[in-house]
Amino acid sequence: MKQMQHMQTPCLLTCLLFVTALPNAYGNEVKEENNQTEKQHCETKDCANLEHIQVNGQFIGIEVPEVIGRAYLNRDFINATPKGNGDINELIALLPGVQLSDEAMSIDSLAEITAPEISISGAQPWQTGFSLDGMNYNNRVDPATSSRLTASANDVSGGVQTMNVNSDIVDSITVYDHNIPAEYGDFSGGIVDVKTKSPFLTGDSGSIAYRTNQSDWGQYHIIQGDEEKVSETADALEPPSYTKENLDLSLQKRFNKHHGVLFSVNYMQSEISDLSLQTMQTQKRTNINSLIKYSYRDGWIDKLDLTAMYSPYQSDAYLKDVAASDYKLEGGNMGLIANFANDTKFGYWDTKINYSRSDSSREGPEHYFSWLQIKGKEWGQLADQGDDIRLSQEGGYGNLDTVQDTINIKSSLDVPRFEWLSMEHDIKLGGEYTSQSVKRDRDQDSYNYNAPQYIFNPNNPLDCNGYTLDCVQEQYRVDLTTLAEQFGGTFNFNDPEQSLAYAENTLVAAQYFSSRQVTPQEHIDVSLSRQSLFITDSLKWWRLSLNLGLRYDYDDFLKNHNIAPRLSVGYDIFDDGNTLLTAGANRYYDASLMSYKIREQQRFSYREYRPIRDSRLQGWQPSAYTGEFKYQFDELDTPYDDEIALGLKHATQSFGNFSVKYVRRLKKQQFSRVRSDEVSEDGYKYIRMTNNGTGSSKRYSIAWDARFAGHSLWANVSYSENKASNLSYDADADNTPLEELVYYQEGDEGRAVSLSQLQMLKTNFASPVIANIGWNVDWLDSLSTGLSATYKGAYDNAVKTTRLESYGLTQECSTCAIETVYLSVYEKREIEARIMVGLNLRFNYEFVKGQNVELRADITNLFNARTNTVTEGFSGVEPGRMYWLGASYNF
Repeated sequence: MKQMQHMQTPCLLTCLLFVTALPNAYGNEVKEENNQTEKQHCETKDCANLEHIQVNGQFIGIEVPEVIGRAYLNRDFINATPKGNGDINELIALLPGVQLSDEAMSIDSLAEITAPEISISGAQPWQTGFSLDGMNYNNRVDPATSSRLTASANDVSGGVQTMNVNSDIVDSITVYDHNIPAEYGDFSGGIVDVKTKSPFLTGDSGSIAYRTNQSDWGQYHIIQGDEEKVSETADALEPPSYTKENLDLSLQKRFNKHHGVLFSVNYMQSEISDLSLQTMQTQKRTNINSLIKYSYRDGWIDKLDLTAMYSPYQSDAYLKDVAASDYKLEGGNMGLIANFANDTKFGYWDTKINYSRSDSSREGPEHYFSWLQIKGKEWGQLADQGDDIRLSQEGGYGNLDTVQDTINIKSSLDVPRFEWLSMEHDIKLGGEYTSQSVKRDRDQDSYNYNAPQYIFNPNNPLDCNGYTLDCVQEQYRVDLTTLAEQFGGTFNFNDPEQSLAYAENTLVAAQYFSSRQVTPQEHIDVSLSRQSLFITDSLKWWRLSLNLGLRYDYDDFLKNHNIAPRLSVGYDIFDDGNTLLTAGANRYYDASLMSYKIREQQRFSYREYRPIRDSRLQGWQPSAYTGEFKYQFDELDTPYDDEIALGLKHATQSFGNFSVKYVRRLKKQQFSRVRSDEVSEDGYKYIRMTNNGTGSSKRYSIAWDARFAGHSLWANVSYSENKASNLSYDADADNTPLEELVYYQEGDEGRAVSLSQLQMLKTNFASPVIANIGWNVDWLDSLSTGLSATYKGAYDNAVKTTRLESYGLTQECSTCAIETVYLSVYEKREIEARIMVGLNLRFNYEFVKGQNVELRADITNLFNARTNTVTEGFSGVEPGRMYWLGASYNF
């Protein structure tokens, strides 16, 4: 092939071994059926990115001896590894330096089908860059929200990624965690580079597959806490009832040596039934991954791939223990991708052009009510709210629609290798352009009524003055005059008999809301463009391999010229390509700029109050607590991470590959907020952003993988410490938007904190020790198994509870009493260590040549261990052993 003419033998040999050995390779042996895979991967120019290492036929595992810090998971690894929903993040979480979110093991996530969040090298989940065939699918609108399945007034909760990528459509996954090349930018964690299947890998083929998982097949742990902490509904604790189904269809047709087409669709749905207000209710989730790809090879151009993707997500849900709260979430991604490459006299030219549109919308009740739990509003008695708060909650957060459009063009040139100054040089240079726009629409104000007041005055009853939505007048079985006649015409409430009669005659008690939180209608339309240039010179001299890289970025929001050096070096200790000592010093600039630009225009909630005179309700008026906030991003530097990495990688003839790494990140110029107590002339309190935030992470990792006959084994262990701080900011209702306030409880002490502060606490509580091990075996031609186990050490975390905490605001008006709002309570709790084991069994039966049926079973939490997501002293439910069963027809 033309694009391989300038490549030298060591690079070609490395590429061939690299793609065939993961994880089912046998050292020197190269199987005939893998020839197409070998050619295809070398066609994509992966060879040019590998280090020039002399390979003597040893096993090449998940990590190869190279300076770049990356792991490669091929289709064999994906098939063999036990899986639950099948999202690729489940696989990535098995690699060193990667942490799975705490919520991934909870009972609430068991029935869900969305991707669990991951953190790479101590970064926040949204600081990792996700790419599929060159198309970025990061959510830049509200990436800090913990789950796309919850809702709040100002967020649809679209999650870190704009779509959930099922592993059934994936050919390979490359994960970069340190010494990341200069061609990658807009991240401060890691890079996840996903390649979809290609018709040139397997030729003419197709498959139909079905998998299912049901709650009745699983086991559960019902945890009863200490008597003092047992909730009133603890005796009624039950796991959710659900059914999950996964249908996959794939067709690949290679018409000739030039043309091929692939069609793939993966459909997953989950129906969840759970108790809400002691009534069984059902929610439904659906997720689709579909693509059609046309591929062209070795004609007027060496490589051309045209792909159309459609990956919608929908959730029909409700707010637990909230009446009349049904809402619908719609999200997902649509993308058009054009990738083409050609070998020219100037070098190997590779260009990727893509357009994507992701949407995240919510339809639901416009207003949220927190009624007092009294006559006529008693349903809150069926919910567990703790001992102090007695509310009956109703409604939702209104409609909100967000659309994100992205155009990305990236082009690079691999210059043919040449020798200069007694050194071999491989130069890769290129540029990237990204244009992104976001439209966010809320068509009407949404009210959160959260300051209920009870009135008991039979002689002067409450007059709602026409307000029927947020005020309730007393209603009786018989009128008070008739009832009073039974006691001589008047009531004496000091008489227990008369008081009881009055209470039994009351159908609805009088109450109203004295203040409300207003989330105003808004129409935001923001855009951002970013330009980048990058160059890397891969040098080979004596026993040294050096990657000297530089990346330049500019965006039209912060308007900073950012220069990021990427320097890494490898020393071949024994000059045989088997033992490599590595070091690196790199800078990575963050990329969550679009979400900051949205915040700059976003209108946060404000307060309104209404007085009452002689039991007659008055109209709504602006509160002294305006709550009119705006963010200010002026003259800020771009946050970045400086990385120092040290490593030792060793490949053996008989015992596989070993690697030891130390990765240190210093987070600098991080965004932080300063107090905003004064109201400016335009009526807003400006939250001024500074670069005073700091942070750090360090990680020690050891990894090993090997192949012995039909057995593939791998293992890794990591110890990490993460820290984040923002000492210049204290949160209270006067300087923080109310929707960003929560209540944090640590022992007997509690305080209001912002969501950003809470995220810092959770970062500082990160798990220090994580270990993974895997064992994949082909016992027979028709029988294979895969076993994986994960150990996660004990750690502290900020855990959300079902409780609410009353929080006093400044006076609404000069004659008003101090009002209160109710904040969600998070508690510091210790999460005990846990070990999770998964097992995969596959039986393949070929009944006609070229046609076979595969039966598959995936078992998560094989030994029915506790996940420890319910902490000591508290009540709850934990998932135990769970089963996925499936069958596929392949032809």
